[in-house]
Amino acid sequence: MGNNLFSVMWNAIKARFTRIVTKIRMFTRPDYIKTRVIEKIRQFFQRLFDVKPRDKDDYYGFFGWLVSKKLAFAIVIIVGVLSFVYVYITYPSLFPGRKSDHIKTYSYNSILLKFASGTVRIKGKSGYLAYEGEVSKGYCNGQGTLYNPQGNIVYQGEFEKSKYENQGTFYYPDGTLHYTGTFHENLFSGTGTLYRNNGSMEYEGDFLLGMKEGNGKLYDMGKNNIFTGSFTQDEIRYSELIGKSSQEIATAYTGDVVMYDTGIDRVRFMRDIEALTLETASDESVEDEYTADKVYVLKNSIRFGGQDYTSIDALVKVLGNPTYEGVARAILPEIIAINSINESREAFGGPVEVTTDDLYKEYVQVTDYNRNYEIYLVSFKKEGLEYNFVTMPGRDTFEFYYILTEDMSDLAK
Repeated sequence: MGNNLFSVMWNAIKARFTRIVTKIRMFTRPDYIKTRVIEKIRQFFQRLFDVKPRDKDDYYGFFGWLVSKKLAFAIVIIVGVLSFVYVYITYPSLFPGRKSDHIKTYSYNSILLKFASGTVRIKGKSGYLAYEGEVSKGYCNGQGTLYNPQGNIVYQGEFEKSKYENQGTFYYPDGTLHYTGTFHENLFSGTGTLYRNNGSMEYEGDFLLGMKEGNGKLYDMGKNNIFTGSFTQDEIRYSELIGKSSQEIATAYTGDVVMYDTGIDRVRFMRDIEALTLETASDESVEDEYTADKVYVLKNSIRFGGQDYTSIDALVKVLGNPTYEGVARAILPEIIAINSINESREAFGGPVEVTTDDLYKEYVQVTDYNRNYEIYLVSFKKEGLEYNFVTMPGRDTFEFYYILTEDMSDLAK
């Protein structure tokens, strides 16, 4: 009988305990908790959006307007939630332990872009990917890549206030490498390397305002260094060859060269840079030491102040009135210049007769030339140099020009 009594008591306790355990299990089930939480949220928002005022105490006075207190509270809650969601998605780094590989994408005219920070993508007007990289304070700032509508890279490197700045790489529209080096306000500036559209290296050295400026090296299509020296406004500073010795010129220019020798002076034809030098030996010089007195540039344009000039009238505006204008008897370098120009186009009525002994391909002994051939010169002086433009009477354009120092000009007189 005692055992039966104990069994009854145990079963009663067990039944009561089982009901408690069952309730605990029910209350801790995820689906039950989820249901209860959703119900509580639903009831909260139901009460929140029950904005209908019931008496005058349910209003706020606002500049003569009556605004429902519940409505105002609801608006504040909604704005707060949306703001939190925006910050949470846009700035994952603000939340410890949360990382995101997702890169936010904006339209180029999006207002939100002005407040973005970090790495983003920006779409252009037609929907193409225009930029991928770092932004801050409404600008492209930091590392980034700019694309054109065809999907080719335009620029890759550092940005500052949406401009190319410091180290970067610039490309031609077809994606071919154009320049790599330093930039300032979108322009090549500092040191860098310039490439032609066919991929061959053209120049490496100093740049300023997007142009070759300073010291640098020039290369031909075969990637051979042809000239090392000074540049200004994207051109070789030809005037710096004046006064240099033959050895110095040979060191600076290593391209295709032909030396014309009269026995008294020499003319060095540097075809790759379209220039000639007249080199003479002074009485004080040692044997075979020649110095460049003049440099001839076989171009029908000249650059001053970043602008190209092709006419005499235009040159008067920048150089002043001519110091000389008239006929002059041509000397050997002018004859060689005329004959070289006539190889590509007819000028001065055709080539001029020159008699030579071609001893070697690079060395020519000149025995005679037409010493009565006349050219028309227009001369200007500027900053210690004399510029002589070779043209035809009555013609405003010129075919080539040569430079010498004013001292050498005075000696010639």
